[in-house]
Amino acid sequence: MMTNRRFEFDWLNPADRDTRFWATVDPSILSEKLAAIYTPRAGAVPDYLAGEPLETLYEKYGKKLPELIRLTKRCVQTHADGRIWGFRGLIPFKHLKEYERVALVQRRTLDEKSGCSGALRQLFDLHPPVKEVVDNLYLKQRKKETVHEPRIPLKSIHKRFLDSCRDRGLITEQYPFCVKNLGRIALFRYLRDLEKTQQQLAAAARFGKAAARKLRASASPGKEIVVTEPFQRVQADGHRIDALCEIEVPSPLGGVDKSVLRRFWILCIIDVLTRVILGYCICLRREYNSNDVLRCIRNAIVPWKPMVLTIPNLRYPSAGGLPSGIIPKAEYAVWDELLYDNAKANLSDRTRQKLLDLVGCDVNAGQIDNPDRRAIIERFFRTLEENGYHRIPSTTGSNPSDPRRQHPEKTAVALNITLEHLQELTDVMIAQYNATPHSALGGRSPLEYLRHFTNRDDFLLRTVPERDRHNLSLLNFNTSRVVRGNVKKGTAPYVEYMGVRYRNEVLVKTPELIGVRLDLSVNPDDLRSLVAYLPDGSELGVLTAHGLWGRTPHTFEMRDAILELKHKKLLFYTEQQDPIHVYIDLLTTQKQKGSANKLAEAKQALGNAFPPPPPPQASTPPNAKAVAPSPVQRSAERKSKVPAVIRKTLTF
Repeated sequence: MMTNRRFEFDWLNPADRDTRFWATVDPSILSEKLAAIYTPRAGAVPDYLAGEPLETLYEKYGKKLPELIRLTKRCVQTHADGRIWGFRGLIPFKHLKEYERVALVQRRTLDEKSGCSGALRQLFDLHPPVKEVVDNLYLKQRKKETVHEPRIPLKSIHKRFLDSCRDRGLITEQYPFCVKNLGRIALFRYLRDLEKTQQQLAAAARFGKAAARKLRASASPGKEIVVTEPFQRVQADGHRIDALCEIEVPSPLGGVDKSVLRRFWILCIIDVLTRVILGYCICLRREYNSNDVLRCIRNAIVPWKPMVLTIPNLRYPSAGGLPSGIIPKAEYAVWDELLYDNAKANLSDRTRQKLLDLVGCDVNAGQIDNPDRRAIIERFFRTLEENGYHRIPSTTGSNPSDPRRQHPEKTAVALNITLEHLQELTDVMIAQYNATPHSALGGRSPLEYLRHFTNRDDFLLRTVPERDRHNLSLLNFNTSRVVRGNVKKGTAPYVEYMGVRYRNEVLVKTPELIGVRLDLSVNPDDLRSLVAYLPDGSELGVLTAHGLWGRTPHTFEMRDAILELKHKKLLFYTEQQDPIHVYIDLLTTQKQKGSANKLAEAKQALGNAFPPPPPPQASTPPNAKAVAPSPVQRSAERKSKVPAVIRKTLTF
């Protein structure tokens, strides 16, 4: 028998003979009946492949050569996971391939429900175009030839399946028309199996591309760098606050009116390892831009200071706050890698360049519509909403049908929920979050976990150099303008930027600079002044805006809105009028949605320095004589009319 053993293994791959690498089976899980059958098989096949004599195998296991060959062939067949079946093929009554029906289904009576096993697959084998129609509808294939529904119902697929069967010439005596449910149950079962075998295509077709990308990422984890230290990787994102508030608008008739401020944004930066919030920024516009992103980054670097709380009994937690304000080593600390989404504000060249030049970090935008890439900060926003904004009476809820949403606009006005209140609540809630124990940190708070690293002598954080801390120009952007002027016409040299002329004493006295292009450093938070540089890189000085444009603080967005309204003939002002105050007066009288947001932004830019509304003048009796003002009163009036001089402007 040993001489013929070589011919017995001609059909077997030599690499499959080593049973040490086969997939195993745990016999203890099997029932006693199945284990009694499996155990002799699991012993006979390895001994047979090892070259044991057939007589010994028969005496030991009761297995003859034909059965040994049959069992061995079962073990070396390819499994769906890509490996061979191995010892799994020896499990009793285990089907290694799907059932294939041979006999055709006969016409059934209405009461019969059995005898149709494998009929659908038999139909697909006999008529492949029918299967192609079903697969294309469910997986949304052949998009160039077919217009698909966003998510086609299974009942519609069944109807199209029956139409395709009729087109193939199937009659009522044939499957699926000869059964009671017209093959609906079998088709639905096939589609469920198709979703399991074609996970990527099914996820993209049924649940969107984001679900497909998430499935692909979870199925094949990449070689992502493991974060082991704080500030090694941070995540940044923006979230629309689900709450409304009001602002007090000065009324032209005296007093104040209350206007509802629409939902606005909060931008945050969180450390991946310690889960601590490094900084945040509140944007009052409908959409945040690159300036808001850079403000958030600046707030995460510059040391934090507690706000002056006006809400009675509202207090900061004793061990809470932002790390830059309570941990000395975290002051002006910067990170190595920043993860954010693909919003246009984040992807702007200006934002990327500032991060590279001033922060010195790598930027990683990740895939589109893949929030799991930034799961930590997304989870923080959920915590902030559920523990904070959703508990405010003026909350808008998570969706229009949320029962917590109960007339938020009326509630905000009736309860006097102001923007200042929400800002104070936000600062306290973030400080409290940083001081709250976290289950992912072993019961320690984010600040405690960060202190665990900063208290080590060998731990160092990369910080902004001290020479740059006083002038952290994250928001500044560079542009250039040509110096204009005409000595013959008596026009002193000036630089025009966004419809406003800028000068200083040096530029006015240097007519030879007319026609020279200067580089300008613009601070979008305050356009009252610009920093000018000569072509050789030397600083020319601070240029101040002409007239009242250089008096009232205003942002880039406010200047742009004023010029747009002026161009549309909706806003008028003279040289003696302050254009910022004219713009605010216009917003005060407007009732459109969004006007309150612009007014709140203007109010924030002015530092809440609105002039009080003029008191109503008392009517003078017609026979009353006018009283001449005293010299002291005339002197005070003259001083009040003199515009304030800006001595120095710091750019950030």
